[in-house]
Amino acid sequence: VIAAILKNPQGHAGRVYELTGARSDDMNAIAKAYADALGRPVKYVDMPYDQWVSEELLALKLSEHILHHFETMARLHAANRYDRLTQDVERITGRPSMSVSEYVAAHPELFGTAVTVK
Repeated sequence: VIAAILKNPQGHAGRVYELTGARSDDMNAIAKAYADALGRPVKYVDMPYDQWVSEELLALKLSEHILHHFETMARLHAANRYDRLTQDVERITGRPSMSVSEYVAAHPELFGTAVTVK
């Protein structure tokens, strides 16, 4: 989507796009999609927000701006604010969005040898 917009930026200034996948899944379904695509077990483990921030997010040493962005996105996901489907990806790129399984299967090198989705 970003490449398509940068290639032809006219008409995109000030627009808001909701970039969703091919379907709406909960985290257990996403873990299953990873497992299916990678051919190995992947388990979703629900972690309390404060524990996730202190044990996982802060360890990444992100800039304050990015840290706050991730925190906000996590809170919005937990509140189910992104549970919707749009056609924005296809409208902009001319191709439907990929499913999680399709993306992971196309890029297994990005996911190492052990994956836990938190």
